[in-house]
Amino acid sequence: MNGPAKMKQTASNTTRVKTPIDVELALRWAWRDELSKRATSAAESVWDRIEDLGRHGGVDVDDSKASSQRYAHIGEPDPDALALEQAVAKLEPVVIDWSKSLDAIAGPLAGLVSVNDFKRHQPRTPKAGWGKAGDRALRGWFGPGGERPLKDRPRDIMMIGTFQPKTLLTVHAAGASRPDWSDEEPKPTRVLSTNGKNAKVEGKCEARDRYSLGAFCPLEWDPSPTSVILARADYVVWWEALRQIAETVELTRFTLLPPSAPAEPWFGELDNVGDVITVPPEGPVLHLPLTPTRGRMLAPFRRPAAGPVYHLMENGKFREGAQ
Repeated sequence: MNGPAKMKQTASNTTRVKTPIDVELALRWAWRDELSKRATSAAESVWDRIEDLGRHGGVDVDDSKASSQRYAHIGEPDPDALALEQAVAKLEPVVIDWSKSLDAIAGPLAGLVSVNDFKRHQPRTPKAGWGKAGDRALRGWFGPGGERPLKDRPRDIMMIGTFQPKTLLTVHAAGASRPDWSDEEPKPTRVLSTNGKNAKVEGKCEARDRYSLGAFCPLEWDPSPTSVILARADYVVWWEALRQIAETVELTRFTLLPPSAPAEPWFGELDNVGDVITVPPEGPVLHLPLTPTRGRMLAPFRRPAAGPVYHLMENGKFREGAQ
């Protein structure tokens, strides 16, 4: 094989080598470093058209050029960045099946909300039970609506809307952030009665310090468990969209890796990263720490604040001396 042909084959083999990169970092690189190279002003393309009109002697020649670039020396966006943008734009809205996903998303907060049915119309189960006496007993034990089957009871929250993964990916890639899934633990506070002095009681006061069966004092939670669950749902949709992009998109220069971000951080999961920090293409995005991360170390040695100091003599005996 001659020299030029061998060099050409070597170059083609080199181009097949792709750089592995975390899909989250790839999206940040695309939106922050590449897609921002596009024209930043629509007026510039208008003036370019006027200039071309004068250059061609008043003849409007449509050469189908792209919009102008304010900073021409920067160049055009990388083709891989454009491919990522197109893949994100094709993501469909997501509807969460809360009957299957509530425990995984809400975690321990699932006991603070009642999500019974997420359809627009709730089917009613034919009544069958112990009659009126049984209904009164169930209401007294479980509260209002307790006589109905679980899926027919009134809903505290109703989530019917869809989630937009393409919006979540775009916003957080451009801002180099992640959805705030809120690790703040909701805290209960009592609800005051109408006079604002005592705690509100749901039930009938039959005598002093004596209430009907099933009476209770309602609580308010801050932050609202509903808002925390919805924030976690945003995170789940964002993470699943990252995984989908990593599995389906083929790039020219890079191999997309699954997201290193934890899928369910509210259960204590950490980022799935090793000792090597991946540097994204076209410059670093992560801010590396000035000092390496170490485990817990022993307390540093300190001289005693007071007390005698003993010095070893040549004959092997100790003598007391000043510090």
